[in-house]
Amino acid sequence: MQKIMLKIVLLLLSFNLFAQTEADYEIVQIEGFYTYGWENSSFYEAVKDNLNVPMWLEFDKNLTLPDSLRKVIFDDNFDGVFMKIIGKKNNNGNFGHLGASTSMITVTKIIFVDPKKTLKNNFVKKKLK
Repeated sequence: MQKIMLKIVLLLLSFNLFAQTEADYEIVQIEGFYTYGWENSSFYEAVKDNLNVPMWLEFDKNLTLPDSLRKVIFDDNFDGVFMKIIGKKNNNGNFGHLGASTSMITVTKIIFVDPKKTLKNNFVKKKLK
């Protein structure tokens, strides 16, 4: 009986360890480039003329994307689109595919999307010159 109780307590504790609390994240308004692909969903925050290390990006389950926006950000020829967003940013963990990202943003609101301003055109091509 004691072993069963111990297992139940350990199980409940393990769920609590993975539960996200408000103290785990901060609400931010940021801008940068969203990219996605096979096992990748990244947001490169733009600060002046530089990009920060990418963070894992997820869309809040309550956020409804209009079809026109879905077409832009989930296009097959996606080069990374510029977005201004509001979301919950967490810097404490290993997120995404194989836990490769040390931070994550959960987008709660999309303020602006510029499909003509892409990561490829604004940074990759500039760096290659």
